[in-house]
This record gives sequence, C-alpha cells and structure tokens, in this order.
Amino acid sequence: MTLNVTSAFDRGSQAGGQTALGGLTPEKIRYHFERTDLETPFLTLNRSEIGRQYDLLKAALPRVDIHYTVKPNIHDVIISEVFNRGGNYDVCSAGEIETVLKTGINPAALIHSHPVKSIPEFDYAVSRGLQTFVIDNPEEVKKLTRYPKGRVKVIIRFRIETESVAVVNLQYKYGCSVDEVLPLARAIKEAGQEYHGLCFHVGSQCLYSDNYVKATKAAAGLIRALDEAGFKTQVLDIGGGFPIEYTEPVPAIGDFCAPIRRALDEHISQDIRIISEPGRFIAGGPVTLCAGVVGKAVRDGRVWYYLDDGLYSTFSGMLFDHCNYPVVTNGTGTDRLSVLAGPTCDSFDVMYDGIILPEMNVGDRILFGATGAYCSVSGSNFNALRRPEYHVID
Repeated sequence: MTLNVTSAFDRGSQAGGQTALGGLTPEKIRYHFERTDLETPFLTLNRSEIGRQYDLLKAALPRVDIHYTVKPNIHDVIISEVFNRGGNYDVCSAGEIETVLKTGINPAALIHSHPVKSIPEFDYAVSRGLQTFVIDNPEEVKKLTRYPKGRVKVIIRFRIETESVAVVNLQYKYGCSVDEVLPLARAIKEAGQEYHGLCFHVGSQCLYSDNYVKATKAAAGLIRALDEAGFKTQVLDIGGGFPIEYTEPVPAIGDFCAPIRRALDEHISQDIRIISEPGRFIAGGPVTLCAGVVGKAVRDGRVWYYLDDGLYSTFSGMLFDHCNYPVVTNGTGTDRLSVLAGPTCDSFDVMYDGIILPEMNVGDRILFGATGAYCSVSGSNFNALRRPEYHVID
C-alpha cells in the first residue's frame, strides 16, 4: 500500500480544522497504516516518549520531584519507565498501590493523594506501609485517630479562586478554603498525627501558568501563618495538570513552567521539598489509537463512518476528560462532511459530527493521537465488544 503522509497531514481531518496533530509524526502515521498484521482497534504505546516527557518536565521544573499520578493510565510500561527515571508515584486506591509496589519502590515514599478515603482503603494503605496522606476536611481528620500517634504524615489540600479554569476543574470537588487550613493543622496535631505540608491542584489540562503562580503565592502566605502557629511545612505539592497538544497547540513545557519556576524560587523556601503529580503530560502523548471503518452510510448529506471503537471505550475520554483527539486518515478521496460513530447499538455513541474527511471505504483505518490519558481507564466493554489491546513499540 502506498501511503501519502503529506495528504494525511493536509487533509488532516483534525476536528475543527486545526493543524496540530498531538504527536502524530509522519513516522508514527506510516507505522500504523502499514501494520496490517495488527487487528483494529489497537493502541500503540511509545516507550521512548514516556521517558522524553518525563525528562522535559524535569528540565522545566528542576527543583520539583515528579510523582506520576497513576489514575490516567496504569499500564505497566508507563509505571516502569517512571521508576527507571527515578520518579515516584501518587496513588489513590488499593489497586494503584499494588500496581506501583511491583516496581520495588519503598511504600513510604508514595503519596496517597485522595482527600476522602473509605476507612478500609485508609487502613489498607497504612498496612502496606504508606505514610503520607492528603486530607481537606475535618471528617478525614477523625479517621487519623485510628492509627498510632505519629504514624501518619498529613498534607492539607486547599483551593483558590482563579479567573480562568482548566479544561477539567479539579477544585470543584476537593480542597478546603485558605481560611480552613490552620484549623485543620491544629486538628491533625490533636489527632496525634503530623502536619506535613500543603498541596493544591489547579485542574487538568490547565492552559494558564498564572493559576499555578497564584496558588504558589497563596501557599507561601499559608506557610508563613503556619510557621507562626508552630507548624513546620516540609512539603508543597503543586499538583499536575500540565497541558499537552491535542487539536490546538500549547506552549512548550519549558515556556509554560518558567513563571511557575520563578514563583517557587521567589516564594517557597529552599528547605521545603516541592513535588508535582503529572499524569496526562507523561501518559497522554505516547499513545495512539488505530481504529477501523466497519460500516458506512450516507444520511442527510453526510457520510457516516462506523468505527470499531467508540465513546464507550477509548473515546470515553471525550466525555469524561473533555478532549478532542486529532484525527488522521490516509484517504485520497473527495473531502466530504462526515460523522464518526462508534460500534455499539446506542445512538449516543457518536464522536465527531460534522468533520470534513476524505471519503473512505469499509476496511480503511483512522488514527487518533494523544489517547494515552484517561481513555483506557474510563472505558467499558458495553455490548461486550472487544476493547483495543496495547502494543508497545521502541
């Protein structure tokens, strides 16, 4: 089969007519169209890109220790590559704890960042050797009395008001107000445990460095107030949310993080350890979905293509993570107003309605870039359809 990669880029098929391709290089495009031995739908995971993303973020924030947040993608290769780079993990459940402990990491080095935990989950994490936990309300503090005094190190998660919100607002559900931090620190002490530090999370796929800067300045003020009250802050967790390219360009991570780095150096003492919890930035770009066209129809002047993956599987990220994934075909037909729909019997299962695509045929393939974050973990096997398998390359 002769591939016209230039045609794939030009006809591109990006939703909304954008030109960014979310990491879909000509080499990656060619690979997926040529691997006819792999049955669609399938996902490829580029091992080298995981390390590259890790290194880029580390260079952009050299003072910050990376704790990969496991929830966007729990694939063993991602877990192992982070470990091999000297990274750590942010976990939120017993299942995530067990996955990362397979690397041999010291459980005491992990951070359990879920602000609200069931008592069985809390007990399990403590029994497995975790020491550092996040809370954001007095009811969670009550649970601390179950454990021996000094057994638990507690990080308080707070929230701030921002003029701009991230694509996924993670301050809506969690985070106490700034005024509640000091009372919580006192309650932690009364419960016999250690106030250890502060954390915030300005949201996932956050496009605004200023949000991190504002939160850092708020943290600095809280640290001063806590110092005056006799509480030593040892850790500041600045969360994750660093943006990656989907159908629109985003700033280079070094440029994006430059004001964050300056704010940390100006406002946070050098004796305070700073960590971050990237998820999407590590896991999103290295994964590509290759789906096949299993059906075709013309309705109301639009060409409907039915794919072997849809909203109930990999494209669940469009619902829960509010993402538009870049689309690439190798079609050479006439551009047509098109619809991309999933394979289930549910009419809700439509991903792209009104996208311009070169006309394709049943059996053709379509690529979707940057499908590594949240897509696999939030999907299901509705209609008992086969989920795409991962193929690890390089």
